[in-house]
Amino acid sequence: MNILCTSRTRAFVAIAVLVVVSVLLLGSLAHGQTNDTLQVDYIDVGQGDSILLRASDGTDILIDGGLFQAGPTVVAHLQDKGIDDIDVMILTHADTDHVGGLIHVLSSTIPVESVLYNGQDNTSQDYLYFLTQAQRQGITPTLVQAGQSFTWGSINAVVLNPQATPGAGQNENSVTLLITYGEVRFLFTGDIGSDTEQTLLEGVAGTQTLRQWLPANVLKVAHHGSGGSSSAPFLEAVGAECAVISVGANNSYGHPAQETLDRLQAAGAQVLRTDQLGAITLTTDGQTIEGCTRTFVFLPLAMQQAHLAPAPPPAGNVVITTIFYDGVEGSQEPDEYVEIRNDDAQAVQLGGWTLRDESSHAFTFPSFEMQPGQTCRVYTNEQHPEWCGFSYGNGAAIWNNSGDCARLRDGTEVLVDDYCY
Repeated sequence: MNILCTSRTRAFVAIAVLVVVSVLLLGSLAHGQTNDTLQVDYIDVGQGDSILLRASDGTDILIDGGLFQAGPTVVAHLQDKGIDDIDVMILTHADTDHVGGLIHVLSSTIPVESVLYNGQDNTSQDYLYFLTQAQRQGITPTLVQAGQSFTWGSINAVVLNPQATPGAGQNENSVTLLITYGEVRFLFTGDIGSDTEQTLLEGVAGTQTLRQWLPANVLKVAHHGSGGSSSAPFLEAVGAECAVISVGANNSYGHPAQETLDRLQAAGAQVLRTDQLGAITLTTDGQTIEGCTRTFVFLPLAMQQAHLAPAPPPAGNVVITTIFYDGVEGSQEPDEYVEIRNDDAQAVQLGGWTLRDESSHAFTFPSFEMQPGQTCRVYTNEQHPEWCGFSYGNGAAIWNNSGDCARLRDGTEVLVDDYCY
């Protein structure tokens, strides 16, 4: 009898355990919980910025490198973390406390696959040396602009700055990125000041307001905590639970400013400083984040009214190959056109895509399946079926003889390609 009861009990326990495990497994899958993680290292480079993002899928991103003399520290940190290549190197702007250390990284044995920057002119020795080192590695830096989005492995990014019309000075043109991993959002601000913060609160890129991308769980405090950054309205819009200040101890600039610390406290952010803690590492599985003194758990974005997911990547690899405008010398072509080519391996549906010039003359593509390798033209007035039949139907010239830019966006308004002459 006891044996029978024991057997039944064991069977009941086994079934109960199986049910519990199944429920937990289904719950994890329903909430997208996996063993994948993203680690964000705010490297202690003294008075400067350098941030390493390490995803468990092998994606590695480096934002800035501190002063030139901090370069060996950055390289040693990368080596210590087992980084065997940098997928994306991002220079927020050309100030020496951001660009200098990247020279050492480019000169190291760690390969760098791509470089993003703001493209602003600068004649500092460190910046020119940085460009030279990138060229020696066969890298042509890519200019980024507000409204662009990227997907790097499991990491999504939206560019919020620089704007199409540059701000005043390097700091205000810092590359500013919202990076999303699962439900967790990191905002990286370079050295932007209150002027650019106001632009982000009020500005528009394409058809998207910039303010909608500001809510973030973690904020890299701009300009090392300068009093001219981190305005109260900006901090309120970001709503960060955790704020990291990369700053040198006893620096001559007085960073971080007490008024900035007061504003961060008033905004409810937990402040972490590299001058007090050394290198800071935050770890997220896309649902929770650890390393900011306590563990934060985030609700799905659908339950966070202010938080919106970043734009999806472009729907296809279609490029603008040329713009023929009326002022092209010696040409007999009777009408202007923009030529595009499908460099994707698959057909791309162009329905709902738009083509705009700098004056926002808009052509919206009808339903049309563009085949791999196919070339089409969008004429200003005429229709040419042999070139896919696209036409603005505009009797006056669209493309300026003195120079213009064409921007091709997919049906979700994500920038696919741009071309300027």
